[in-house]
Amino acid sequence: MNGIFVTGTDTDVGKTWVGTHLIRELIDRGIDVHPRKPIESGWPTGDFQHTDAWRLALAAGKTEQLDAICPNRFAAALSPVRAARMEGTSLTLRQLAAQCTENLKQDDFLYVEGAGGLYSPLTEDALNADLASALRLPVVLVANNRLGCMSQVLLCCEALQRRGLDLLAVVLNQVSDSSGDATMNNQEDLAELLPQPVFSLTHNQSSLPAPLIDLLY
Repeated sequence: MNGIFVTGTDTDVGKTWVGTHLIRELIDRGIDVHPRKPIESGWPTGDFQHTDAWRLALAAGKTEQLDAICPNRFAAALSPVRAARMEGTSLTLRQLAAQCTENLKQDDFLYVEGAGGLYSPLTEDALNADLASALRLPVVLVANNRLGCMSQVLLCCEALQRRGLDLLAVVLNQVSDSSGDATMNNQEDLAELLPQPVFSLTHNQSSLPAPLIDLLY
């Protein structure tokens, strides 16, 4: 199936911010994107329009499909495994993989976003990386563009390589409006160490680089 799996080096690196832009850019190119955020913890009892799943659904113009986009929602803002246990339930990799592809055709474009980092536990028997493997989707890795992120990025890249997963690109996302040390250039330094393209996004950037979108489809 055509698609991508978006994961991060950690939580709160801006996966959904990057993902909504990816989805909009693909739709602008005439691609019908089917987003999936198979698990989201920290789901509110009231207004859900600030959730990651809603943002992805809105970007794709598929808010009426929210139940399919995010079928597993848990109240506690904890790891998905622990949040699920607190509600007396558990999930398996097989369940999640089936939910991600349910009612989709072979030529549909599937966007799947994990929860937390690449090696964060996702279900009782799987990490985020295991879901990417089960779906056989190429990966876009998002990192917070800050001092110290290079080690995290390189560790994740090695893990993806060991698993035989196809890394399309690394996206360095400036999460805060602070630019930090002006002499720091993680994009340039990582580009010397990785065969995959590395993109750097500035805070509140309105669009993504065209070469990044070119890689996706």
